[in-house]
Amino acid sequence: MSEITKRFEDETFDDYFVRLFEHKDEYGLDCQAIADILNDESGEQYGESKWRKDFRLFNRGRIYERKKMSDGVALRILALSDFHYPYQLPIETFSDYVGTIDVLVLNGDIVDMKDISRFQRTYRNSPMDEIIGCRTYLISLIEYLRPEKVIITHGNHEIRFGNYLAKNLDSDLTELMPQTPLELIFEDGFNHYDKVNRAKVWYEPLNRIFDTIEIEYVNNWYVKIGKTIFAHPLTYSSGMLKTTEKAVNFFYRTEGKFDCISLAHTHKLGSFIQSGVYMFEQGACCHTETMTYNDGKLVYPQQKGFIYLCQDKDGNLLYDKTKTISL
Repeated sequence: MSEITKRFEDETFDDYFVRLFEHKDEYGLDCQAIADILNDESGEQYGESKWRKDFRLFNRGRIYERKKMSDGVALRILALSDFHYPYQLPIETFSDYVGTIDVLVLNGDIVDMKDISRFQRTYRNSPMDEIIGCRTYLISLIEYLRPEKVIITHGNHEIRFGNYLAKNLDSDLTELMPQTPLELIFEDGFNHYDKVNRAKVWYEPLNRIFDTIEIEYVNNWYVKIGKTIFAHPLTYSSGMLKTTEKAVNFFYRTEGKFDCISLAHTHKLGSFIQSGVYMFEQGACCHTETMTYNDGKLVYPQQKGFIYLCQDKDGNLLYDKTKTISL
């Protein structure tokens, strides 16, 4: 080993690792030679592919961070909502955002809970099956997108769960139960008691599954990130952005300063600016054509879509880098 390829005094192992890969051609090293050096230095016995993959991922992240600093973007947020599992769109729908977002906001109505709704049911869809299936889908989605953090609000369809329990259980028993199925999926975990087969299966909460991704279920219908409010209200107005206008008036009285609202629930897609506040309705991430709630009611067609939103270091919306995506 030449002097230049030896670890410098006071050089951290990580800095040494990066320097060898960045200057391998200059040093006359190939990946196998670097792996041998790093294994000797660390006492590990990893193959060259492992070291090479680690550097590729590190370099990709470094390039990403440099780009963020150069274009003024401090936070990249992908806001998805209204999956209405089991009507959800495939995770590949969001392929353009794999590994490029800081925060994934799941803005309510993640599960549908159709069988405990007031709507007519033409088939049986067990709430437990929905919860288990939705949990699997969300694990795949988070693993696919690889954000740094996931923030979850609940919608009116999740509230159905708590309302159903309150209606059908004694009030003392409801104190043992969550308000929404998202609490079970993200925070508490749950057992599935299969009475037919006399089996019990434990499903770990998602906040314990991902070691490197922060999971935050806010247990509320809205959350404020920077100066943007992501919300999933119960109210609904049929006119385009009318629900969002009502939300602006509400949050002026409750949240103080904000410059943007991204609203789920309406299954509409659009944007408008009024009095310095950007208003977005972020569409739905589900197969709306297979949802039969409004058949024959002559309502406006639902719109598939979501929003990609950027903020500067002070949490201000960067409108020119923000976009609604129509599907």
